[in-house]
Amino acid sequence: MKTTKLLLGVCVVAFLATSCKAHRDLIIPKAVNTVNAVSLSELNLDRNDYQVLNTVTAEATISYTENAGGTNRVIKCDDEDFALQYLQSKEGWICRYRGIVKLGYLANDYSVAKDILHPEEVARRLAIYRIINMVQQEGADGVIEPIVSTNVDNGLGKNEVIFKTTVRAKLVKLKTDK
Repeated sequence: MKTTKLLLGVCVVAFLATSCKAHRDLIIPKAVNTVNAVSLSELNLDRNDYQVLNTVTAEATISYTENAGGTNRVIKCDDEDFALQYLQSKEGWICRYRGIVKLGYLANDYSVAKDILHPEEVARRLAIYRIINMVQQEGADGVIEPIVSTNVDNGLGKNEVIFKTTVRAKLVKLKTDK
């Protein structure tokens, strides 16, 4: 009995190690934006030194489906027209993708993400990407006090989970000397 449990444990560890290695080798086209996010106390500026342009909100909804055996997993965003499909094969995980995954990072939580397999992470990064586009469109210099919130819900089927991330932040423009 102990030998069987030990053998099962070794098989699980070997499977996870093989799966993780296969994930790291995937190359998925990504567009990445980064913005600095600071708290008001960190600015160390007088109120006359900056202007709060607007409070903006961006959302991203990602669906995640998995077949009953867990050998086919799909992360997709219909309104951005991208999908990541992970198929388990004898060699490990294979990724098929459609479109470009758009990822945004707040400078204080930026990491070089090689592994974007978690749908919550994809939803968070897409919503932040959209906020950064708003920063650029409004001519702001950055955001302050960002609030990032993710909700999870069962989708239409029992194998689908919906991740919805909302990011809310104030756009700030620094006043400069002419």
